[in-house]
Amino acid sequence: MREPIVLLVYERTAPVGVDGGVEPLIAVCATEEEAKALEKASAVRGRHARWEEHRLRGTADRTSPLVDGETVYVVLLGDIDSSNSDPTGIAVYTDRETAERHASRELHESGSSDYHAVRLAIGWRASSAP
Repeated sequence: MREPIVLLVYERTAPVGVDGGVEPLIAVCATEEEAKALEKASAVRGRHARWEEHRLRGTADRTSPLVDGETVYVVLLGDIDSSNSDPTGIAVYTDRETAERHASRELHESGSSDYHAVRLAIGWRASSAP
């Protein structure tokens, strides 16, 4: 079976058609239906949501779907805790140590201190999420 997919959902803070603002991470979803629902809710408030698909690394033998509340470790370039944040998801893992090694490798190769691994749950929503 193919590894599960995690969808990282971002929402542009500027209105649609306006070049500017930031695009913070607002949700971690297990299904495209969840991401599409956030996209619709975002549009209602004049914003634009988009998502990226990342395979969940470390699940080679998994046969069950992801469920809300499952812990994942997201390697990010940027900070999800800053209001002026514009993080980019790099990878999603099942275990913290592997995610931290990935972030450390990215830091070493790029020289940027903005790479780090964060613990989030499937179903997580930022306080700013619609």
